[in-house]
Amino acid sequence: MSIVKKITEYVALNPSRFHTPGHKGTLHPFDITELVDDSFPAQVVEVAEKEVASLYGAKHLRFLTGGSSIGIKAAILAAAGDVIAFKGHHQALSEGASLAKVNLYTHDTGYSIEGLPKVVTVQEVTLAIANNPTAKAVYIESPDYWGRVVSKDVGEAIRAAGKFFFCDAAHGAHFMADTKVFPHCFASLADVCNLSAHKTLNAYTQTAYLCVNHQALIAPITTALKNLGTTSPNYMLLASLESAAHEAKHNALAYKRLKEDILHFKKCVPCLAADDCTRISVDAVALGLSGQALNAKLVAKNIFAEKVGDRYVTFIATVHEKFADFEALAQAIKTSASINKN
Repeated sequence: MSIVKKITEYVALNPSRFHTPGHKGTLHPFDITELVDDSFPAQVVEVAEKEVASLYGAKHLRFLTGGSSIGIKAAILAAAGDVIAFKGHHQALSEGASLAKVNLYTHDTGYSIEGLPKVVTVQEVTLAIANNPTAKAVYIESPDYWGRVVSKDVGEAIRAAGKFFFCDAAHGAHFMADTKVFPHCFASLADVCNLSAHKTLNAYTQTAYLCVNHQALIAPITTALKNLGTTSPNYMLLASLESAAHEAKHNALAYKRLKEDILHFKKCVPCLAADDCTRISVDAVALGLSGQALNAKLVAKNIFAEKVGDRYVTFIATVHEKFADFEALAQAIKTSASINKN
């Protein structure tokens, strides 16, 4: 792998570092910067991005060290017009619309019987576009926080209406690891798709990918990323973006094992149905508790969830969890519910 190799080669030289960063490698030897002899970064980042793009099936991909929020904002700036989104969207959409000085039209899909925002459908997209015909792009979220995925037909309906199809797939960076284990990912299908590598892959916090599949958007998104980002990205973050994608793609057996472990867990504890097996939303109400009450009991046991609502406590599982971890979590949940009943 190009970035990792270059950093490793440089550190192996045991060089005299009369350059930034100021800690001179004492905080971490792999935290280096651009080198004046042009040996790094040169073209290594571009090569790494192309390799990862091929893993996702994307025409163009950029590494982001400012989170996928930067990717969302860049997409909105590149659209150069009003944008449609749906209730519950990430705050980066509102911030991006403010930066671009465009309107963000938020469409309300209503709530499901589980008390969650309904998953976006073709009918809802069609209605939102009809109500806001001047919008240039439509931003959907898939998967959402609870692991629910939008149908491919939604993207086709957006394009058929002559709008850019943008997807916030921040929680789906791992989908490309095994298409038999995970549902479809819009990384290769949407005009723009942002993926938070740090959420579900073996990558540092603040790292993300931005996939661009519409040729007309590549140049304006490149400009937007320059305007929004830094000229001094952390190369440890870039290296983790490179390695995380390759590691996930070549770790299919681990994801199959993970799916089996989670399915076993979900037989023991009531959970919300999800398209993404790794998203575990425990139904606290079914256990006789509120989401907040169950979470408080788990925190007291030194167990911390990703998201807490009135009904569900949501956990993110990755290949770093083992069968014993799920057994322990199930036991802690059952104990908490049992104590409440008593």
